Amino acid sequence: MSDAIIDLHAHSRASDGSETPAEVMAKAHAAGLHTIALTDHDTLSGWAEAREAATHFGVGLVPGIELSTQILDETTGYEPHSIHLLGYLVDPEHPDLVDEMVKIRSHRDNRLQLMVEKLAKDYPIDWLEVRAVIPEGATPGRPHIAEVLIAKGIVQDTTEAFAHILAGDGPYHVPHYAPRLHRGIEIIRQAGGVPVLAHPLSRGGKPATDVGGDVDQAIARYQRWVDHGLMGVEIGHRENDPTLTPHLERVAEHLGLIVTGSSDYHGSKKPNVLGEHSTSMADFQRIVEAGTGSTPVLPATH
Repeated sequence: MSDAIIDLHAHSRASDGSETPAEVMAKAHAAGLHTIALTDHDTLSGWAEAREAATHFGVGLVPGIELSTQILDETTGYEPHSIHLLGYLVDPEHPDLVDEMVKIRSHRDNRLQLMVEKLAKDYPIDWLEVRAVIPEGATPGRPHIAEVLIAKGIVQDTTEAFAHILAGDGPYHVPHYAPRLHRGIEIIRQAGGVPVLAHPLSRGGKPATDVGGDVDQAIARYQRWVDHGLMGVEIGHRENDPTLTPHLERVAEHLGLIVTGSSDYHGSKKPNVLGEHSTSMADFQRIVEAGTGSTPVLPATH
């Protein structure tokens, strides 16, 4: 099974993907995936539907979450930087995790309304239009604003929306609450899950998670998160800087971290293709063995 495609990062309409959890499972099956992880932003609401569909299609499923967190960036005067944390096989009823998800989602909703108020001064958009495209129970986020901007012809696609109007350093941006990274790691571990740093070399993570320059310094930086319970890093990801991934591989090897690869699939919302990066069977087994909060769905060919 060394050629098995194990994609451990995908989104559905439970957050900012374009497809239902069942549709994601169907696509995973059609693409020939061995296993896929459903990791919607700050919610577990897609798990039940995904489990049923995964069992139906015979595809493996690792139930998960992509938890919003933040870290302090020494290079910018300790201003917080957003960093996402993947959590696999967590207990969906763990009180600390549930409380944190509720708090984050509430702040996300308020933040989105404030962003729309700012945008409405310059563009023909209002909150009711944005609210209407957010599926019931889904985690609200900037992609939902982008959906309205695209429908109105203000931008061509999500990439253009995020590059300009919805940019994190743009005039319409409003930050939202997120726990510190070390606290997010602790919560996932306490919930029986396996915490893995998501695309640490991409837009939101740099430079606080940068591994360029002195690798020993990078090892020391990551060691602090390992001390809080970090178990892995997502290295195979299209947003990671390919010139730095060899350094991150050295950090992961030195610290004994699980290494994952994934697509970060969002359906039609992003160009990412299911299975474009994969996790090794050995690292997949480490996750399955370490996670105690919930159980995976094993593929029919297992």
